[in-house]
Amino acid sequence: MRLNVSDAIDFALGHHPSLRSRSAIEEGTAARVSEARSAYFPRLDVSGQENRATGNVVSGSLFSMPGIPQVMGPPTGRQFDSGVWGSAAGFGTSFNIAGLAREMALVDAAMAERERTRAGTEVQRLAVGFAAADDFITAVAASETVKAHEANVTRAEVLARIVHAEVANQLRPGAEESRANAEHALAATGLIRAEQALALSRAELAQALGIAGEPVELIAEPLLTLPSNAPSVDGVPPNHPLLAQADSETAAARARKRAATLEYLPRVDLAAALWVRGSGLFPGGLNLGDEQGLVPDTPNWAGGIVLSWPLMDIFAIRARERVEAANVKLSLSQTDETMQAIQSQIDSARAILDGARRVAENTPIALEAARMVERQATARYQSGLAGVVEAAEAQRLLVQAEIDDAVARLAVWRALLLLARATGDLTPFLAQLSQSQGP
Repeated sequence: MRLNVSDAIDFALGHHPSLRSRSAIEEGTAARVSEARSAYFPRLDVSGQENRATGNVVSGSLFSMPGIPQVMGPPTGRQFDSGVWGSAAGFGTSFNIAGLAREMALVDAAMAERERTRAGTEVQRLAVGFAAADDFITAVAASETVKAHEANVTRAEVLARIVHAEVANQLRPGAEESRANAEHALAATGLIRAEQALALSRAELAQALGIAGEPVELIAEPLLTLPSNAPSVDGVPPNHPLLAQADSETAAARARKRAATLEYLPRVDLAAALWVRGSGLFPGGLNLGDEQGLVPDTPNWAGGIVLSWPLMDIFAIRARERVEAANVKLSLSQTDETMQAIQSQIDSARAILDGARRVAENTPIALEAARMVERQATARYQSGLAGVVEAAEAQRLLVQAEIDDAVARLAVWRALLLLARATGDLTPFLAQLSQSQGP
């Protein structure tokens, strides 16, 4: 796969598995908003029952207990007979009027949480795009380093041949040939290490793209040329994804606090029910003989207002309200921390960019001087005016200057990338890439 840095960013944003995870999280928060909104609807229950039981009724009151059915009717005997059939069917509805405001606050909290999740997705997109571009630049730097070491190995081979010819003609001592061979071996070792670093950087780039294990071929342009001036940045952008995420968390905390405050309101339910019962204990209705009571045949309806107020819950509700109030304060302080962190990142990126530009303007001078020194040292050695040590040192100086010059230009692009990440938007970085690449 052949990619330039712009393609790498686009590919990572379209294929990285972490973004698919964020999409699933967004779907979950959107579903929770729908779940919270479902509380706006009245409760509607449909029920039915068929049973066979005895009908003995005992006078007096009894608190309800799980698993023990209610028995209704006038008191009768205590015989434990085989029982009769009973049936019931109906539906009931209720709607908590006083709780509507609290449900609305919970919906607001769910919607704020959904917005926080969306902002979190944008934060993750920013991180994925930055990682892809940063690893791409690292891989290009490793590739340029390999090229510099390859050229150095070639120069070391040429010097070794020159020294060998001089020693063979007894114009130089044999120690110089040993030194030249050592320099050639060191150059080869440097190339091996550079190739290792390139392989590692390619593996990290593939992981950042979401295709770990797949080969990636680099298109270095336009990263090997100096970009134009950086865009101006005035303070922290108000639409920064991190700020949006923090603001959404604050909104959610405030909505939860409001819901906790409204939780102490009394519950006022508008209730209505319609049901039909049948029992084999009483004559009348449908005549089914021994199966009397299997079919509901006695209709009833009811409607009313039900008021309940858990007075002693005020202590727990007040505690939950204080918890949510503390969460609001925490969110506000975290927003301030986020503002500080973003501004610090912007200032740091500006400083790095300024330094990188100054270095990139200086490295061509050092590179040209190193090339001249290497040519002169080789010529001086061939004319007998210098030793092999001087020529070897000149080659080392040249390979380092070549690496520094390539990396310096890449460092400017990396600084621009850092500035784009600090502002929360990679678009200016991509625009500069397009401008430097030309038509």
